[in-house]
Amino acid sequence: MTQHLSIPLWITKDEQITCPALLDQYQLLLSDEERAQYQRFRYDEHRHQFLVTRALVKSTLSRYCPEIAPHQWLFKKNRFGKPAIVNRLNTPLYFNLSHTKGAVVLVVHGEGEVGVDIEWIHRREKIIDIAARYFTQHEKNTLTAMDPITQHHHFYQLWTLKEAYIKACGQGMSLPLNQFYFQFLKQRIHVCHTEPSAPVSENYQFLQFQLGTEYQGALAIQCTTRDFSSPTLQFRHVVPLRAEQRDTHREFSR
Repeated sequence: MTQHLSIPLWITKDEQITCPALLDQYQLLLSDEERAQYQRFRYDEHRHQFLVTRALVKSTLSRYCPEIAPHQWLFKKNRFGKPAIVNRLNTPLYFNLSHTKGAVVLVVHGEGEVGVDIEWIHRREKIIDIAARYFTQHEKNTLTAMDPITQHHHFYQLWTLKEAYIKACGQGMSLPLNQFYFQFLKQRIHVCHTEPSAPVSENYQFLQFQLGTEYQGALAIQCTTRDFSSPTLQFRHVVPLRAEQRDTHREFSR
């Protein structure tokens, strides 16, 4: 029987969170290691985003496991830097997060590994130079043939898909971005590897999304069964430790 996936995407606009009392609550959620990391940031905006990010992760995970208070969550990283939950849970829980200028996104999933990436698309990047270094030759050629506006948007679509995929795989940049590419099929996005020793990728589902006109994002979801339909992505705009603000459902064809 075909299963339907409904994936919540938790979104916080960190620059809009300025209440001193609320930020003090976020401070109480930090572990000793996180507090030391918080202090090491050189710039206030980076320190602020780190604090909001930790609050988003911990408060959201407690929505899924209310028996664990936000300050009780513990994490470890694999050798490539991907975080995982240390707490003993009754059922597995996987998560991944991404942040960029002015926005933090978090995805939580109970059936397999996930990866998410979001990018602020108004940076002045030398797109073709980046593509030459990180993309396949075919992807670079495709971008080069596009007009500047289409090229800009397609670049961020590819970049976020690649980032989301390597994060879901948990291998970081040890999986070179130019050793795989995407086929945009009618019903789904399919990833193909150029190296025969690459990991099997048939059981990954990919989603693309936009937040307004400023952000491009992508999700990679590991599915435990191939009998799945196109997922529904739920946009949940939240301020950590406050009530949910908006829940927007969007249907995706791939």
